[in-house]
Amino acid sequence: MSGDGLGLATLHLRAQRLSARVIFVQDCTSMVSEVPHRFLVLFFLLSLAGCATRAEREAVFDNQLREMSGASEARLLNSMGRIPDNSYQLEDGTKILQWRWDTSYIDPGMPLLWGGWGWGWRGRGWMPMGGFPPTLVRQSCIVEWTLVGSMAQGYRWQGAGCQKVTP
Repeated sequence: MSGDGLGLATLHLRAQRLSARVIFVQDCTSMVSEVPHRFLVLFFLLSLAGCATRAEREAVFDNQLREMSGASEARLLNSMGRIPDNSYQLEDGTKILQWRWDTSYIDPGMPLLWGGWGWGWRGRGWMPMGGFPPTLVRQSCIVEWTLVGSMAQGYRWQGAGCQKVTP
């Protein structure tokens, strides 16, 4: 009988060890399957953090210009980073300074894709889908400052390419 008791204790100990290994393996596999999902979520959130909407970029640009209000003409020219493209002197002594930025780039477009449904040639066949040619995209920005008595009093800006003050 004592031999049977020792055998049962040994079997019980082996069963506990085996169940511990099974739980460990299950925990590791669930952790491994969660890692790619966590990585993808983190990657997605980080990629969004680097993206700013057009409204956010325009707000930053407008804040940069607002900080220059009240500056002297020399300080305004220094802050804008270059001499103005145009300047106008009005009869009342007011001066208008204008800066222009023109940028252009080529959007590569998308090649024509072929797709279909069905299997091989027995289906409805392959047909072209989508595709558009490369496109030239031009963006411009105009900034005008109003100077009264050599002090920057007001500004206005317009355009889709307004993202930063200095080129």
